[in-house]
Amino acid sequence: MDHENWLELAGVYAADALDGEDLTEFEAHLAAGCSLCQARIRETHEALAGISDSLEPISPAPAVKEKILERIDLEQPGLVFIHANEGSWIEAEPGIFAKILNMDAERGRLTALVRLAPGSRYAAHRHLGTEEVLVLEGSCYCGGRLLRKGDYHRAEVGSVHVDMRTDEGSLMLITAPLQSEMLPT
Repeated sequence: MDHENWLELAGVYAADALDGEDLTEFEAHLAAGCSLCQARIRETHEALAGISDSLEPISPAPAVKEKILERIDLEQPGLVFIHANEGSWIEAEPGIFAKILNMDAERGRLTALVRLAPGSRYAAHRHLGTEEVLVLEGSCYCGGRLLRKGDYHRAEVGSVHVDMRTDEGSLMLITAPLQSEMLPT
């Protein structure tokens, strides 16, 4: 390879933008002791540092910042985001609405926000798996006890909820099995 090409690669290498076979070949060239390319890397590092030192930081417009953050989110596999204004609420029973956040069919579990309208009541049921409830807003009676904002409740497998209701309304985060055994009232 012509040495001018090596020097060009040295600048790209200094900017940490060299990859694949080019990176492997260039690092082998450096390991052979090329002082010209090592000098070019130092010069490029100094130039890049001078640029960043001379720039005045600015904040992007809120809409631009949001788009940038959304783009970052899209480029991170394995992360799921559901914003407050996303998803849909379904009426599970009169006055009881659920917004499914995650449904894990393999484990037979779901995570949901559940909103109980004032005066609503959920039918008696037996738990076929562990259910966890965290009250986010309002209050509700669960297992005969009053739960308020910030209170947590866990119902183990086989336990029964006979009286799940609210007077003022409630918003809860619930993780539960996909199915419960509904009991006659």
